[in-house]
Amino acid sequence: MGANNLNQFTQDAYSYGLRRLAHQLLAWGYQDAKAHIHCKLEEEDITGLIAKAIKNRLDSPSTPSRFNRYGVIDEELISSEGRMGKHRRKLDLVVTDSHKRPRTKYIFEAKRLRKGSHSIGKYVGKDGMQCFIHGIYGQACRESAMLGYLQSDGVPYWESELRRRLDNDRQEQFQTIQSLQKAQTISRLPHTWTSEHKRKRNQPILLYHIFLDCSANC
Repeated sequence: MGANNLNQFTQDAYSYGLRRLAHQLLAWGYQDAKAHIHCKLEEEDITGLIAKAIKNRLDSPSTPSRFNRYGVIDEELISSEGRMGKHRRKLDLVVTDSHKRPRTKYIFEAKRLRKGSHSIGKYVGKDGMQCFIHGIYGQACRESAMLGYLQSDGVPYWESELRRRLDNDRQEQFQTIQSLQKAQTISRLPHTWTSEHKRKRNQPILLYHIFLDCSANC
C-alpha cells in the first residue's frame, strides 16, 4: 500500500471511529432526554436537552472509558463570512475529540420538521444543509450530520420529502454526488441515511441524515 493510500486509510479509519462514538453519544443523549421532548419545543430547546443528557453520560462513572477524551458543545459560535460578535453563526451540536491537535470535531446541524411551519426546504436550505455544502460549516470535515427533529407526520413522509428535493435538483444547488442511501448505523438511530456532495473549496462531504421522533404530545 502506497504512502498516500495508507494515509487515506488511516484517516478513514479515524473518521469511522469518531463517527461511531459521536453517533453513540447522540443516541444516548436522545434516549435519556426523550421523556422531556415534545412537538411544541423549539429547535434550540431540543438540542439543549440532548446536549445536557450527553454531558451527564460523559460525567457518569458507568460510561465506558473510551469516551473519556470526548466532549460535547451546544451552540458553538464560529467566525465565518466576516460575521463578528453576536452576529456569528452557531453550530448546533459538536462532539470534540482531544486525542490530537487541532481537536477533531464531529458536527451535527439540527432542524425541526413540522408540516406547515418547518418544511424540508428549511432543512436543505441556506441555513441548513447548504451550510456544509458551501463550506460555511465543517470546512475541514470529511463528513458531518444533519438532525431532523420530526414534530409531525412520520419518518416515511420526511424521507420522501428529502429524497424528492435531492433527486429533483434541477439547479444543482446541492451538488449531489451520491443521493440518499440507507445507512448502517447503531441500533438506537435506526432512521439514518447518507448523501454525498461536492464543495467548491474543499473535498466532498458525506452527510448523515438522522431523523429523531420529537412528536410527543401533539
